Amino acid sequence: MSWSSALMASLDARATVVETDRGRVQVAVEGDGPPVLAIHGGPGGFDQGLAYCAHLRDGGCRLLAVSRPGYLRTPLDSGRGPEHQADLYAALLDALQIDRAAILGFSSGAPSAVHFAARHRDRTTALFVDAGILLPFEPPIGPVRRATYESAPVVRLSYRFAMKQPALATSFMVSGVSIGLNRQERRAAADWITSDPGRLRSIQALWSSTAPGKYRRPGWANDKANEVALPPLPFTEVTVPTIIAHGDSDAIVPVEHSTLAANTIGTADLIVVEQGHHLLSACRHYRPVAERQLELARGHRW
Repeated sequence: MSWSSALMASLDARATVVETDRGRVQVAVEGDGPPVLAIHGGPGGFDQGLAYCAHLRDGGCRLLAVSRPGYLRTPLDSGRGPEHQADLYAALLDALQIDRAAILGFSSGAPSAVHFAARHRDRTTALFVDAGILLPFEPPIGPVRRATYESAPVVRLSYRFAMKQPALATSFMVSGVSIGLNRQERRAAADWITSDPGRLRSIQALWSSTAPGKYRRPGWANDKANEVALPPLPFTEVTVPTIIAHGDSDAIVPVEHSTLAANTIGTADLIVVEQGHHLLSACRHYRPVAERQLELARGHRW
């Protein structure tokens, strides 16, 4: 069995493919309590959603971590646009016989999360957006460099690096997704992660959620096509309690994405995380965000 096939077999064992009225969607369910849809960034999959939203699971919520269309076992035709993906999430709730859920959209998962809250407000208890792409967006790296990162050999090497050298991988990760932090601040950010085995495992999982690349590349390409010419999102149609969080040192998505959304959504609170990089839930000053999210997610009956 090839390396990618073995990795896919281990991922398949952790999730289920559900047939819905809108198409097939892969989902992993972890935890007990009020349901929260965990919508991953790009590249990613359900495994990234589980890792990124671990604070909600550990805080007493049931995570419904989906693989968005084009990622892992969810076909791209199940929903190419963010509005279609939002409808897929609603169909998933129907198939799982869940009436309402909170939703957290991270990075490239934010547009579909906003659409879900706007289009299915009667199914949404709360909207959480972390480091969200909410405006037309060009990746901060050039096409050649991005193609290198996406290549199978680099993805495979990155995966092995994270598995064998997680502390060093954490330092590289912090440097790659932050801007404006000095050397001491970057070291403090990395040390906070590596000092706790649970946080370190989450970083390993986030780092490895790009592999195997060939099973995630269609979704990533679709995200890029959507984001470059992203139409205005339906912020004014969102009426549920909303928490929008962004790091002030995010090297990937400018904080202006979140400030504009928070100023437009009438029910939104904006939390800017001090020294926060793009992988926001892995930041040492993220706790106030997590507490607010848990307060809203657990404040509803399910």
